[in-house]
Amino acid sequence: MAEKTLNFHKLSDCVINQLKKQNYMDSTLMVYRRIYNRIYSSMKKLGIETYTPEIGRQFLDSVNVCRSTFSAYTCAVRRLNDYIDDIPYRCHHGSQLEKVPEDFSNILNEYLNECSNTGNKSPTILAKKKTCVRFLNYIKQIGCNDICDLNAGKISQALLIYDNKDNYARIRQFLRYLYDSGLIKTDFSGIVPHYKRRSVLPTTYTPSEIKKVENAIDTATDTGKRDRAIILLATRMGLRSGDIAKLKWSEVDLNSGYIHLRQEKTGMPLSLQMPKAVMAAITTFLESAKSSGRCDEYVFHGMSAPYGRITTSIIRHATDRYFHKAGIDTSRKKHGPHTFRSSLASSMVNDGVSYETVRRILGHSDLNVIKHYAKVDIENLRLCALDPPRPKGIFADYLSGKKVVRHV
Repeated sequence: MAEKTLNFHKLSDCVINQLKKQNYMDSTLMVYRRIYNRIYSSMKKLGIETYTPEIGRQFLDSVNVCRSTFSAYTCAVRRLNDYIDDIPYRCHHGSQLEKVPEDFSNILNEYLNECSNTGNKSPTILAKKKTCVRFLNYIKQIGCNDICDLNAGKISQALLIYDNKDNYARIRQFLRYLYDSGLIKTDFSGIVPHYKRRSVLPTTYTPSEIKKVENAIDTATDTGKRDRAIILLATRMGLRSGDIAKLKWSEVDLNSGYIHLRQEKTGMPLSLQMPKAVMAAITTFLESAKSSGRCDEYVFHGMSAPYGRITTSIIRHATDRYFHKAGIDTSRKKHGPHTFRSSLASSMVNDGVSYETVRRILGHSDLNVIKHYAKVDIENLRLCALDPPRPKGIFADYLSGKKVVRHV
C-alpha cells in the first residue's frame, strides 16, 4: 500500500481531526499535540519536513521517559503511521467503549445520574459507565434480558468473564444501587469478591534533586519568572497542577502571605501560608506580567498569542523540560508536576511532621489518604519491623540444605 506524503503539520492535524470525530476529550487532544510538537522539533534538528514510520521509530528510540509516557508516545506514533498507510481508526488501548444493551439503557442512565447527584466527578462517572456497560453486556451474553432475573449464579458467571478485577468495586456499587432502588429483591453486592489492588509506591525525588529542578529555571526571561512561580507552588506548597492553572489573583493575598482557594479535585477549601521563596517568586512574576500587559483575573497565562489562561498540559511540559535541564535521572520514574506533591509529602514525613499536618497541607479530605505517603517513610517503618523467629526443626534443616523436602 502506497504511503501518503504530507507535510508534518498537515499530517498531525489530520490525525487530531480523526480523534475529534471519535469524541476524544480536549485534554487528550492537547497531549497528542504536545507529542507531535516534540516529534516535529526532532525532525527540524535533522532538517526533515516529511514524516515516515522510520522517523517515528527514531524518535521513540531517542526519548528517555517513564513507561506511561513512552506508551503515550508509542500510541501517537502508531496513529501517524496508520494514517499515512490508510489504515482506518482503531482503538490502541484495549477495546472501544461498548454500547449498553437497550434493555438496560434506562437503568444505567438513572444510576449515572444518581452518581452525578451524589458528587461524582466526570472522570469517575465515565469510569463507572465503562465498567457497568461491560458488566451488563456480559449479563446479556449469558441470557439475562431482564434486570429482575439477576441471581447469584448469573452474576458469578459474569464476574468469571470479567478479567479486570480492579473494577470489582464499581460492580459492587452498581449492584447495591439496583437493590436500594428496588430493581432487584436481593443485595448481591456481597458476592462480588474484594480484590486488593496492586499497591504502588508514590514517585518521589530527594530534596537535593528538587532543588536542582528549581535552580534549572532561567529567571532572566518572562517565561522563566512565570515557570519559577509555578514550580515553587508545586514544590514548596504541594499544589496540584489543576489548582495552579486555575489560580486567580483574588485567591492570592500578598499582604497576609496566604493563598485561599477551593480545590478543583475535591471541591474543599484550602488555605496555605506562602513560604518566603514562593512570595518572592509570585511578586517578581506579577511585576513582569504587569509590564507585559498580561494581567487579568487569572495568575498564569500562555506566553504566546492568544495568551489564554495556562493549562495543566503546559505545566506538565514545563516540568518535564526542567527535569531534563537539571540532569535528573527520570528513567522508569514519573516526572510530572504531581511528583513534586508526593516528594514534598515524603520529605515532610521523613522530617517528622505529623501525618495529620501533612494531610492538611496537601488538602486531603480523607483521613486515610496520607497512609499512601507513609509507605515511603522508610526510617519510621524500620522501627516497626519485627525480627523473625529463628527457624527450627525440618524448616531449619531445609534452609541449611541438610534435608530435602519432597512435595507430594
